[in-house]
Amino acid sequence: MNPIPERLQALRTLMREHGLSHYLVPSADEHINEYLPGWGQRRPFMTGFRGSAGDALIGLEEAWLFTDGRYHLQAELELHGSGVQLSKVGAPGHPSLEQFLQQSGRKQGSKLQVGYDPMVVGVGAARQLAGILKSEGAGWKAVRPNLVDAIWTDRPQPVQTPLTVVPPAWTGQSADQKIAGIRQDLERAGATALVLVKLDQLAWLFNWRSAEDIPFNPVFEGYAYLDQDSIHLFLHGGDQRLPAEAEMPTGLQVHHHHAFLDFLGKLPTCRVLSDPSGVTMGVQLALEENPAVTVVVADSPVEQAKSRKNPTEQESMRRANRRASAAKVRALHWLDQELAGGRAVTEKSFQEYIEKSYAQLEDYWGLSFDTISATGPHGAIMHYNSADESPLEDGTLFLIDSGAQVAGGTTDDTRTVAVGQVSAEQKRLYTLVLQCHMAAASQIFPAGTPGTALDALCRMPLWREGLDFDHGTGHGVGCFLNVHEGPFAISERERKPFAVRPLAEGMVTSIEPGFYKNGWGGIRLENLYLIVEDRVDENGRQWLRFEPLTFIPFDQRLIELSMLSDSEKAWLDAYHTRVKQELGKEMEPAEVAALS
Repeated sequence: MNPIPERLQALRTLMREHGLSHYLVPSADEHINEYLPGWGQRRPFMTGFRGSAGDALIGLEEAWLFTDGRYHLQAELELHGSGVQLSKVGAPGHPSLEQFLQQSGRKQGSKLQVGYDPMVVGVGAARQLAGILKSEGAGWKAVRPNLVDAIWTDRPQPVQTPLTVVPPAWTGQSADQKIAGIRQDLERAGATALVLVKLDQLAWLFNWRSAEDIPFNPVFEGYAYLDQDSIHLFLHGGDQRLPAEAEMPTGLQVHHHHAFLDFLGKLPTCRVLSDPSGVTMGVQLALEENPAVTVVVADSPVEQAKSRKNPTEQESMRRANRRASAAKVRALHWLDQELAGGRAVTEKSFQEYIEKSYAQLEDYWGLSFDTISATGPHGAIMHYNSADESPLEDGTLFLIDSGAQVAGGTTDDTRTVAVGQVSAEQKRLYTLVLQCHMAAASQIFPAGTPGTALDALCRMPLWREGLDFDHGTGHGVGCFLNVHEGPFAISERERKPFAVRPLAEGMVTSIEPGFYKNGWGGIRLENLYLIVEDRVDENGRQWLRFEPLTFIPFDQRLIELSMLSDSEKAWLDAYHTRVKQELGKEMEPAEVAALS
């Protein structure tokens, strides 16, 4: 029996007690996480939808889930029988959460009273929704504690085990060095202090990690407050989580996680930098309600520093991606051998094989996300994670999106390969996606170029055929941190507003165009790239290019060479030559020779 309808009714009882017509259950938690700790998975608990993006709006009679094109097919399956309706954001006739609330506000006026927990909604989103509702005469009401928590009787407890120190050979800077740099940035911004809510920022600043707090992301739950003299860290379990072998940052004071808001309310006179994209509304309100605090709204200097990898971090990313590439090449070679020998391979058996291959790598920490092992029609489900045990069928495409946390770096790559004989149409579409990938990956561009420009460039080969893909072209990747990070993206502005931010030297991004058709399957080709300087021109302007970090051959069986220009063939040949050179550092000569 599906438990969701009963949970919805229990929540509605509490909503009536608070005078609410609707209650927002966002995808994120107290730290604006994409991947959630067990105790923070409120939206999956209330809807049954397990995707990493999508907000739920619970009404007294109906309920809705709003999610983008990456998850439309998955959400249809997981919401079945829940009583939750799906709004396919981006599809004709399907409103976004913002559009839905505006339309509802116009119809209902003051009868529309939307409640939310300010501790799990970011400042930008909270203010946008508040503006929409108030313009229509509707209500936007902060409600604490979280209403979902009140009905979640078997909610897991936060992790409190000790943290792990990241060695200097992987980070390039000590915590004290990073903190000193951030303090200088604060002075330039006219601030004396900084609040940290996002966990990858915290893990990067302290050079500490955890394998238990958040699935796939080696971060730990906490808040921090940094001023010019001290740094305060707020952890579940307090100082029992501190790594015993660590040299503590100068001026560190440790508190319990739940004490953070009270601490902010008692701050003496200070100017606190708050980044609307990285702070929840609850934290922002605590600062604003303290008369001694002046809030300085600015981008987080930690987010900026973290995104531009220092030379040591760049080498960590090269090493990690080279090792992960070798593991995937071995797995793809195993796949070909098994199929050639007439032995059955399933989505599940391949997933198990590649994950075992990653686990055998030196300095392996864990996966960086759920492996996607999708054949045939499953390939159209962009975040498919239900690998089955049916044998791969001849004439299909097999999409494998996987990654690992290894050797101080984070990896993410996707290949689509042929299973048996493929059709001319499969080759045509694969080659179009490959041309999209090459269009972006080969481009030299001036510093300051936004991700939106490269997104359009990447899509052009598909656009010329009247085709497109319903996800971004590229996302930032952390160094032994989150597989998705900001403060930039290669995407359309409507999908990712921060895609208008400039790309800069030292950033790591994916390039991952694709093609998907319901009932047919999917194609995605993804590499990670480090943005490096190409040259400085006679006017002193810096030009940038993409240095590949991923070294996995593209499937020659699926490339229609007659579609490629001379420059595209040259790029492809040079890439495959580099693949052999780089994999030669991780694999035996006979293994590399087999790539020919």
